[in-house]
Amino acid sequence: MATDFVPTATDMVQGVRNIIDGYSMGPLRALAQEPVQNSKDAKCQSQVRVEYQLHQRSLSDGKECFLLTVTDRGTSGLQGTMLLKEDRDNRGLDLGTGENWAAFEGQGFTRKDQSDSLGSRGQGKSAFLYHSRPINSDGKTVNRYLMLYDTLLTNGEYRLGVRYASPADMVKEPPLLDDAARETLSSAYHIGDGTVVPLRLKPLDEPGTRVIVPFLSEEALLAVRNGELHRWLQRCWWRAIQIGDLDVHVTDESGSSKSIRPPVWWQGEPWENGDKRIAIGEYIPIDGGLKIKRIVLSYDEDLEADEIDDYSTQYSGVQLLRGQQWIETLDVRDFIPPERLPGFRGFAEFEKQLERELKKTEKPQHESFNGQYAVVKNIRNAIRDAVKQFAEERGWLVSTETQDAPERVQEFVTEFLSFFASGAGTTRRERGGVSVDQEGEHLNWQCELLLDFPTAKSSRVNWGESITNVGVTVECEPLKSTKHVEVSLEFSHESEMKPVTVKHQENVALTEGGEIAPFGDFQVVTGHAGEGKIRLAKRGEWALRASVRYRGEEVASARRRLYVEDDPPCFPQPRPQTVSVSVKNISRQGQRRINNGDEISVQVTVTNRASDEVVVHVDASLEDRLLADKREVRLASVPAGDTPSRAAVVSERLRVYTSAPLPSSEPHIVLQPGRYYLRADLRALNSDEIVHASLPIYIEIDPGGNPSQLPFTVESIEDAGLHPMWELEKRSEDDWVLKYPSKHPIYHQLSQLQHHRSKLAGQSSFIAEICANGLLEWALYPLNTADMSRVDQLKESQLNGSLTYGQDVYCSHIDRLVELYNSEREEDFSTYMKRWRQTVSTMVNLFEGID
Repeated sequence: MATDFVPTATDMVQGVRNIIDGYSMGPLRALAQEPVQNSKDAKCQSQVRVEYQLHQRSLSDGKECFLLTVTDRGTSGLQGTMLLKEDRDNRGLDLGTGENWAAFEGQGFTRKDQSDSLGSRGQGKSAFLYHSRPINSDGKTVNRYLMLYDTLLTNGEYRLGVRYASPADMVKEPPLLDDAARETLSSAYHIGDGTVVPLRLKPLDEPGTRVIVPFLSEEALLAVRNGELHRWLQRCWWRAIQIGDLDVHVTDESGSSKSIRPPVWWQGEPWENGDKRIAIGEYIPIDGGLKIKRIVLSYDEDLEADEIDDYSTQYSGVQLLRGQQWIETLDVRDFIPPERLPGFRGFAEFEKQLERELKKTEKPQHESFNGQYAVVKNIRNAIRDAVKQFAEERGWLVSTETQDAPERVQEFVTEFLSFFASGAGTTRRERGGVSVDQEGEHLNWQCELLLDFPTAKSSRVNWGESITNVGVTVECEPLKSTKHVEVSLEFSHESEMKPVTVKHQENVALTEGGEIAPFGDFQVVTGHAGEGKIRLAKRGEWALRASVRYRGEEVASARRRLYVEDDPPCFPQPRPQTVSVSVKNISRQGQRRINNGDEISVQVTVTNRASDEVVVHVDASLEDRLLADKREVRLASVPAGDTPSRAAVVSERLRVYTSAPLPSSEPHIVLQPGRYYLRADLRALNSDEIVHASLPIYIEIDPGGNPSQLPFTVESIEDAGLHPMWELEKRSEDDWVLKYPSKHPIYHQLSQLQHHRSKLAGQSSFIAEICANGLLEWALYPLNTADMSRVDQLKESQLNGSLTYGQDVYCSHIDRLVELYNSEREEDFSTYMKRWRQTVSTMVNLFEGID
């Protein structure tokens, strides 16, 4: 029989795959975690009971299939108004307390009664749908997902709903109610496309919810039969089961049921009984008055490792529990010897206030915390201190001369890479930036440094000659009232550690259309710097830098290069025009993942390095949204040796939604969960050559490899082969890995990573060196297609304001690398390598705080 579904434009199949692919520990952990989490959140009794049950069924052709049901009791059920799709859309993204049915049938909703939105992204529904593999009339698996869900409410109402991804996301409206629901459950459900779901299930006899996964996948079927699902359930929920909040069972197709129990080493809460194998620390303070409720560590020499292979450590470390749920396991290999590791176990729990703070850092998959948050770092440090003391008391602590420290290495890597390439919180960038006004409004700033050299085609200036018509253009959007800014100039030589000359103009009144701060002419001299003169006594490359400050904060800067009594270097320019693209998540700074409702900044910038003025045409798009269509841009000529000329072709702020929002004048874009690309193409007028740039963006999914804004992960090579100090590997477009040998002679002989006043003590100096090299290789890689996006990301890093001059030197070195990158001249190779070494040295000095 035909049924009524309300389709949407969403490709639910791909959306589900994207979400489940975000689980680093696989789809079975998602199946063990998300359903129980949903049931636990809906509990209305002291204990929630959850049963995973396998059912064998026969199809009309005699072939067998399996259903998996996940049933909870002691919960409120899927209560609340049954909103139609139109009604859900009209409600926007907000649902109130108790509107469980609407939340389960909707997608991307935020609960008003929750301070976070971890459960609003379709994780639970996806965990069910992913394991359904419907088959067609030919008996072949098709590109579909399917689930049914029935609920008995406390008022006696019975509901049966259906979600069908075909691949469009379709929900049955209205659902089956009461007798019609019970009758269907006892027989079969027919879908309009000919698919028949043999149910033959008993209706629920007490309030609760059941989700039915028909045509169960081979992976999930095998996991129920061989016990792997049991093991994931134990890992995730043993503590909630132990204290009586949960009762979880798995029942096979024969009716044999097994209760999930805490692991044997934690049964009976042995830390309460004075067990000598156990060390316990309680109410351990960290910053801000927050406390770790307890850290429990145990070692039993008779205990064997109990890990699910091919996944990260689950038990042989310290489990971090939030809400009695296992989130992540802290690696302890930096203190526990390998031969002791199988028998080591540990866990940590947190007081309620600290749990609330931790929840804010938790990834949507509930399988890790974001280590960039200070509270997470403090917790990990406290646990590591406890593990170190535990190992020292037993005489296990391996010499810090030879032992690798993976957790601290990763923390240091995150700190170093964030310093140069995270893009998080950038408030100062070359030529433009963003600041927040007193009223909370985001202001976009741009500035340009103007001047004329003595000779139009060269940036050479001899002593006694002048640079003329020096001025700084400043623009701000939106500009609702006059703003007063300070504009300053400073000159610096590439061999000097500090700028030598500074000129200020205070209280420049900025009105609509921008303003030019004129500085006039400067004669370059070797002697006294009088009126209208600048003492630049050294030959060679100098930088002239303009800075714009608003309310004491630098909001934009621009640079020009000049050469005193010296000819500028002449580099070949096989690609004189380049293009750069950038997308930043304004709502969640530093995160590559973009969630429903987040605001993003989209930019496309073009650059000219040629000595002639050039007109280019630019096309740019974000998926189906056209941002620039053969837009004509005129780029100024560049005197030899000067800083390239740039122009922003696109600079937009957009709100991202996964479904059409209510009518709004706010610029926005609608994208379903998945990976998309910001693309830009540039073609110079009267030229057939096109240069490209592209950048992946992630809507409601985590990027492969690295969920933060960091460009790559860092891994150690454990074998003792003849490996180079570092090697950058591209595993996919989204996944880059920098590898280093932990047994490299230099690394091996350095002392272990320490928390010293100096950032670069011990092995951290080695890690900083390889990270700097890896960043340069990663950034320069796309230059083969004239894509400058990664180079610009490095140059736009937010550095400490006191390091302004050092950043100029750093940017200058990177510019030179770009200019030399495609040169085939033999004489340029040594210059390129010298600049590479200078750039790495500058990066390390900047990170250490040496300017």
